[in-house]
This record gives sequence, structure tokens and C-alpha cells, in this order.
Amino acid sequence: MTAAPQAVRAPRDAGFTLLEVLVALAVVSLALLAALRASGALQDDAGRYRNSVLAEQCAQNYLVEQRLRQNFVAVGNSVSSCSEGGVDFTLHVDVRPTPNPNFRRIDLRVLDASGWAAWKVVAIAWNQ
Repeated sequence: MTAAPQAVRAPRDAGFTLLEVLVALAVVSLALLAALRASGALQDDAGRYRNSVLAEQCAQNYLVEQRLRQNFVAVGNSVSSCSEGGVDFTLHVDVRPTPNPNFRRIDLRVLDASGWAAWKVVAIAWNQ
């Protein structure tokens, strides 16, 4: 007696099922979305850092200008504008007396166009 020929069956491990491919695509898309958000946050941080460096330069320029004028800074508040690196800033200056009449406290706030306080500094001016 001869045995009846058996049907040849295709191996089940020959490829991925549709469900496995869809799960893999979902995982990859979530990873890419997370990377995109991280890159956007990094870009925002770089822009804020650039603005804070330019705002610091505005504040330093103001303080150097006051020293070069060799006038004792008057007590009071003032607002002026400053432009550094093509970015416009508003400089808020608050000068207050100190217990020693030969010194004045200068509070500087540099705001960008959106009103964000890009830089804050406190300095002491003295009567030259």
C-alpha cells in the first residue's frame, strides 16, 4: 500500500500579520511625535536664550552709559527702548536711594515685545 500524498502547507512564520504591522506603526508614530515635540521645545528654549542674551546686552549698555556720563543717577522711574540684534526691548529702570547717600540702587527690567521679562538685574551706582 502506498501512502496518500499529504498536502503541502505554507509555514505560518513566513511574515507579519496585519495586526503586528499596525502595532509597529503605532509605536513608531508615537516615538516620532515625541521627538517632534522635544525638538520644538528645544527650538523655543534656544529662542528664549537668544532673547535673554540680547536683553542682558541692553541692560549692560545702559549701565555703562550711566557710568560714562559721570552723572549721579537721579532717583525715580524711567522707561526707554533698546534694540539689540534686530530685537526691540523696553528697559524699565527704577532708581532708589540707599541708606548711604553716595550710593543708589538701580533695578533694571528688560522686556521683549510680548512683555516677557527677558532680563532682570540690580546694580549699585555711586557718586563719582
